[in-house]
Amino acid sequence: MKAKLLLATALLLAFFGTATAQYHPFLNNSSWIVNDWVSCCMPPEVHTIQEGTATVIGDYTYTMFNDPFPTQDSGAVIPTVYLREDGAAKKVYKRVDGVDTLLYDFSLENGDTVSQYGFTFTATVDQIAVNDGVRKRITLRSVELYHGEQLKQIWIEGVGTTAHPFYPERNMYAVASSGGGYQIRTRCSFQNGEHVFGNANCVPTSTLATQSQTAVVKQIVLAPNPFATEMTISSETALQNASFKLYDAQGRLVQQLENINGKTATIKRENLNSGWYVGQLFENGKPIKTAKVIIQ
Repeated sequence: MKAKLLLATALLLAFFGTATAQYHPFLNNSSWIVNDWVSCCMPPEVHTIQEGTATVIGDYTYTMFNDPFPTQDSGAVIPTVYLREDGAAKKVYKRVDGVDTLLYDFSLENGDTVSQYGFTFTATVDQIAVNDGVRKRITLRSVELYHGEQLKQIWIEGVGTTAHPFYPERNMYAVASSGGGYQIRTRCSFQNGEHVFGNANCVPTSTLATQSQTAVVKQIVLAPNPFATEMTISSETALQNASFKLYDAQGRLVQQLENINGKTATIKRENLNSGWYVGQLFENGKPIKTAKVIIQ
């Protein structure tokens, strides 16, 4: 009888502990250090996403972030991202074309499904150790196959994802790429100045000098992007001993231009297929600009 009572007590404690588990909000003076890389060919480039600012739009207050990663739609321009969180529902929304779209749903449990990016995903839930304890981790695998593979996302409560914190889908197509493709990975995340996720090598984003920030200061622009026949690299200051490399979605080097000097250089399409690529500009052997390039 005593053993049964102890078992019943343990089960009740486990139930109430799960039911009342603390939710770790995503938007809690959050910032991130993120790596930008092509797995087969390029060293990672480090970027920071600084803490956002509150902005009221309509009936809601959003957190506005300046994202150092150009998207397909923004070309070489650093985009602005608006996020809001419903803490009671454990959901995070991103404003896209004036409409709130689901970014994260941390209320998901094992076997739950969620539809995003044109696919339906099934959730597997466990926990992951972070710097202040443990957090809920949700692994999403697509029900539908993409080129014979299941797409995957990994969400971590209060951190976001192992990919880009605002674009969890950025890496999910890499399973169909033999070279791993172009990927963005969350290296560390901070909340209220505390280092929540990532290894001890990270430093607070307010003190980190990044290559992306250097590129912005130099005002290096790749335009037009997307382009059909040719694209121009424009730099505010003259480039010296620069080179440009273009990689396809599988991380293969498909075009290279050497001996770039001056403020402009022209990249021609030649025989490249339509699609997205990764362009990287070097000066004296050091990468100074990485951008996603779209060929129409």
